[in-house]
Amino acid sequence: MPPVAMTVRLVILGGSGASTPELADALRAWPGGAGRRPPLEIALVGRSVERLAVVAAEFRRRVGDEGPTVAVDVATERRAALEGADVVLNQVRVGGLAARHFDETFPRDFGLPGEETIGPGGFANALRTVPALRSTWQDVAAIASRALVVNLTNPSGIVSAAASLEYGLPIVSVCDSPVTLCGAIAARLGRGAGEVHRAYAGLNHAGWWVPASAEELAATADLASGQDAGAVAAVAAVGLPYARYYLHPDRALAAQLAAGETRARQLERLQADLLTGYAAGATDLPRRAAAWYGVIVAFLDAWLHGSAEPLLLGLPNQGRLQALPDEVYAEGPVTLPAPGRLEPLPMPRLPPLAATLLTRHAAFEALTVEALRAGSPRLALVRALLANPLVTSHDQAAGLVDAIQAGSPS
Repeated sequence: MPPVAMTVRLVILGGSGASTPELADALRAWPGGAGRRPPLEIALVGRSVERLAVVAAEFRRRVGDEGPTVAVDVATERRAALEGADVVLNQVRVGGLAARHFDETFPRDFGLPGEETIGPGGFANALRTVPALRSTWQDVAAIASRALVVNLTNPSGIVSAAASLEYGLPIVSVCDSPVTLCGAIAARLGRGAGEVHRAYAGLNHAGWWVPASAEELAATADLASGQDAGAVAAVAAVGLPYARYYLHPDRALAAQLAAGETRARQLERLQADLLTGYAAGATDLPRRAAAWYGVIVAFLDAWLHGSAEPLLLGLPNQGRLQALPDEVYAEGPVTLPAPGRLEPLPMPRLPPLAATLLTRHAAFEALTVEALRAGSPRLALVRALLANPLVTSHDQAAGLVDAIQAGSPS
């Protein structure tokens, strides 16, 4: 880790994404003020020179000239861009939004809701993403092995675990969902975010805040988005919005069918509008509200300065969640007692129903990584998907695997 006063080189893989300029907004809002932010050298890495130029220009416009310098460059040669990297941020979306549309729709043919990070949709995403990123992780391991590596690419737990196991990379998985939930709980209860973070435990997009009493649960149950009061009471913990797919899959599917279009199609229009607006220099553009960049900037500040207040980060479990494999990526409280030093904290004990759901989800993630590392034999794929909490039978799992292999975009 470089001294704080020195320039930090941040390499963003998948840097031509239309939401990337929102990182500039987060950099301007650096915790504690711009004076704590080091000079930054940012390399946006992508495949299209034209699109990179458009995104980089908008990034420069937004970041402005307040505080230490932020230099922004672009690159299409990944290996060259990784030279001298202090931080590598992976946000590559394999298959683009067309692949996300597939992930959100094919499960409906089996009576299941579609989602790009969990359930059969998340499984399809993992099967295309993990193999496609192997050359990327090989380059990072060979060229930037000392860099802090942060993963945003979904399904983040599976992607991070596969890269960690195959290439020995100390990847940190970052997600805004638990931070947003715990922030709402902290505001409701009048507590600090760090205190609330200590009572959170889970995997990526499968986690819960554990109240200390029935009164706390009653006071915060409505913050479990998409989950009715009875379901939250049954679980006895406040879940991420994604818990609705496990607790109310029928309702989730009905809502998707009623919506008439997928989130992927909505994002395609937003992406086109943003890129057109960037090229025209427009300033009144819609925002995706990419909250994950604020979480990343908070983590970078802690990485550079240390933090006694716990952040919520994804790291290999290593026994923190009992009965779960060590290698799965667990999301929970982590402090940084010194710059560059991560110290995972104990996680709360989950109530029985939440623990049961999480145990099955962890088995699904671990078996998926195992199948991918073995070359994706069909039996291993069916076994992994059968472990998923949304899948109810072997025949259904086998049919889903066939549908993925027949129709998933690359």
